[in-house]
Amino acid sequence: MNIIIVGGGSVGYSLAEHLGTSTHHINLIDSDPELCNRINTKLDVFTVTGSGTNPVVLEKANIKNAHMLIAVTPSDDANLLCCNFAKQYGVNKRIARIKSTDYTNNTTPISLQRLGVTHVIEPEKEIVSSIMQYVELPGFSESANFQSDNVYLRGYKISADMDIANKTLLEVTEIAAPAQLLIVLIIREGRSIMPSGSERILPDDEIIAIMPSESIETFRKLLNRHETKLKKIIISGDSLTAIHLAEVLEPLAERIILVDPNERHGREAASLLNKTEVLHGDCTSVEMLQEVHVKDTPFFIAAGVDSEDNIMACLLAKAEGAREVVAVTTNERHSNLFQSLGVNHIINPRKITAQKIIENVIKLPISTLLSIKNADVEVSRFIAGKNCPISNKPLHSITSLIRKSVIIGALFRNDTVIIPSGQTVIQENDEVLVICPPKNLKLARKLFKSRMPIEV
Repeated sequence: MNIIIVGGGSVGYSLAEHLGTSTHHINLIDSDPELCNRINTKLDVFTVTGSGTNPVVLEKANIKNAHMLIAVTPSDDANLLCCNFAKQYGVNKRIARIKSTDYTNNTTPISLQRLGVTHVIEPEKEIVSSIMQYVELPGFSESANFQSDNVYLRGYKISADMDIANKTLLEVTEIAAPAQLLIVLIIREGRSIMPSGSERILPDDEIIAIMPSESIETFRKLLNRHETKLKKIIISGDSLTAIHLAEVLEPLAERIILVDPNERHGREAASLLNKTEVLHGDCTSVEMLQEVHVKDTPFFIAAGVDSEDNIMACLLAKAEGAREVVAVTTNERHSNLFQSLGVNHIINPRKITAQKIIENVIKLPISTLLSIKNADVEVSRFIAGKNCPISNKPLHSITSLIRKSVIIGALFRNDTVIIPSGQTVIQENDEVLVICPPKNLKLARKLFKSRMPIEV
């Protein structure tokens, strides 16, 4: 497939990095010649220096033969114009990253489809969705949604008071029935265990479970974590994300406080929010954190424009006694260090944006969707090839092939989610979530690879 990426920033680079390792031919456009040169030296892509809103530049990037255009520049207007031009050139898929809700709310008669956009990626919406995964059930060590939020992956530390403690996986499956739920990994004393049905879950274990979205309430009950309204949530930030987050969180907490370092932005936030207290201040100041009584606050979320300030605010809030802290940052450097210092969750908007495009729009046959942070294990998606070694037979009959090195977490077939059992049969073209250490990805590829060429 010929793909044009407009914008060589973190999102565009991440996309080019993932797509350039597959069978796609990537042309990347950016107006910064130095950035284009750096990308050329690191990735197997063809770069064009110039504006993606210029038809001459688009033609240099071979838009006449492109199958897909992905516009991920910082400008919504530029991304929309790129898609409009791509439509006129006959490009089949046209993806635009759109930050402002002015284009996507229901009050405007503007149609993005008529402008040429076939798929919209909204970073602000995705950031809020990622944060909400942790807030809806506090205590998650790992959280991710797949397949357009129809499948949940959740990690949780087990305590002795939970119904799930000291039960075997087979017993957990029976207790959870009829809800579908599969525990795919146990992390015990820093060691990853890819479990069998007889494995027992012990207190202090961390479990990783996969389930359809409708099974989350059953999972909550197994953990003895009943739904209750949080006492207070503090949000720090001068961004659109902070406003959207406060709006979505209002029904979940008795009290929401938004601390905004930008007085003008704070006034705008106050005019848009109904139940949120908006204060002018800086949460990188200990005095400000003490003023809003951050101690014992269930959640402190730093979602400002400045990534470094977000990290600093979270570290200070944790030191002052906040229970869980979440930092929104575009900087991946030192993330492990910050988490070891107390930042519970780090949300990277650019990484999320690139991942959503890869997962829901491009749907790479083989792609890594998530690295489990407390274990050397990855979640990847494979598509079962024609007559591949793992297809057309019950999973219990191929244990010798898998050798406990690969866990089948979920199957997607014709918009249906299947949480596998020993009787499950993988069919050709099934999309499959696979959990395994990176060293076993080679084995996984062999299991899903066609035994004969697929006819086109």
